[in-house]
Amino acid sequence: MGRKTARLRSCICGALLMAAVLLLGIHTDADEPLGTDFAVAASSLLADSDTISYTAILPELPASDDGMLYLYELQPSQYEVEYGSAPIASAQAALAVEFTVPYTESRLYTKLGLAVHLGDMVVLIANPQYIANPELLAQYTKPRQERGLKSEQGEDFCNLYLSGNINGVLAGSYTTAQVMNDGSNQTITNPYARAEMLSSDTHPKTPRYYMLNARETQGIQAIADELKLCAAYSTVENFIIGNEVNTRVWNYMVWTDWETYIREYAQAFRVAYNAIKSQNANARVFVCIDQNWDRNRSTGNSEYYEYIDAKDFLSYFNELISSEGNIDWGVAQHPYPVPLTYAKFWDMSGCANGAYMAAQVSSGKMLSFQNLSVLTDYLQSPEMLSPEGTVRHVILSEIGITNTQGTDVQAAAIYASYMAAKRNPYIEEIIYLLAYSEPGIDTRLGGMAMAVYNSLGTVSEGLYDTWVKSVIGISDWSEVLW
Repeated sequence: MGRKTARLRSCICGALLMAAVLLLGIHTDADEPLGTDFAVAASSLLADSDTISYTAILPELPASDDGMLYLYELQPSQYEVEYGSAPIASAQAALAVEFTVPYTESRLYTKLGLAVHLGDMVVLIANPQYIANPELLAQYTKPRQERGLKSEQGEDFCNLYLSGNINGVLAGSYTTAQVMNDGSNQTITNPYARAEMLSSDTHPKTPRYYMLNARETQGIQAIADELKLCAAYSTVENFIIGNEVNTRVWNYMVWTDWETYIREYAQAFRVAYNAIKSQNANARVFVCIDQNWDRNRSTGNSEYYEYIDAKDFLSYFNELISSEGNIDWGVAQHPYPVPLTYAKFWDMSGCANGAYMAAQVSSGKMLSFQNLSVLTDYLQSPEMLSPEGTVRHVILSEIGITNTQGTDVQAAAIYASYMAAKRNPYIEEIIYLLAYSEPGIDTRLGGMAMAVYNSLGTVSEGLYDTWVKSVIGISDWSEVLW
């Protein structure tokens, strides 16, 4: 018959496992039930280009039928051992666990799980681990390009539509690419987001782009193949996986719940990260968030089904990534004015609901260039640091300042946004959107706005500082930027 399988996380399945243990008369510490958090310090690392070293530390010998530990290989979407699976390695149980298994290309996108056989179950006793140092494989590593704080979408930045425009990206000279999925390729489109499923969504939204597919072998391979090619042979060194991923409409899935949504994204992110870093060790890979930071919408609010607060998204995403092998992911944020149709942020009297909008920024509920410290302070918390213990890389990958209130106001707001990035030591780049136009927001430059923008990052930059401060009515930037 074979053994049944179980994903036994102590938080939800400890009672089931303890019942099995008591039934079998096997001793284990009641305060430390077995589950995927039983082992500590589990990791999967490349020892060299041919060998994976899996290690874990156990607090005590786990209960089992045979005194053995087993190593299983799982796909990104698997969080339990699939029925009938065979282990890839086994060893006598010990407190210090080490397995050495051959590296294969497919194992760059799978994870290794430590388990015991208990009764008729296969019980994972550690969170499955991905290879966390794919950069060891990189044969196409390039020095990072020198560039200033300011750049522009369309020149230094492009959207990479998988199975769409990759040849153009390979032929271009872009430094940053935002990886998107328009849904036209069913191989790359997540099964939860395919066209035939849209009518079943109880909270429908018109999709802009679709969640990437790391749930099926074909989807994983498609993502990996294209991103490896781009990382190896293009000039792109910053890869942003998805657009404003805390918002469903840009990364569409039929509604399930936010934990499932983030888990699906984290799976795709890991595949993308390992593909990219296995080619260019100096590439950086970013999560992209929007301005909704800490608004705490309830299930009774329609907006609950449209977006999750970026703070909550990053918290759960980080928990997932860290538990399966921490990696050096970064954050790309879009610090538009709030609202983005109104550039005169220092005087909200001409803005509909201006007092409310200003309070959203001052209270940290919404992110804009005015309060970037809300984001970077959060990223300095110990649990959010990179594997090296440093604050993660942060870029502002899209900002557009409307000219609706005139080019002088636009000029002042552009200068202020640049100063906000320059004054924050954790911001590495600010990327402007200068060719966007629709009713209510037109980011095209003219007059003083053009002159000010062109001065940024040059010796002429400081010539406009006094003028901008006089337009805003301040003597020091700390009065409006924090």
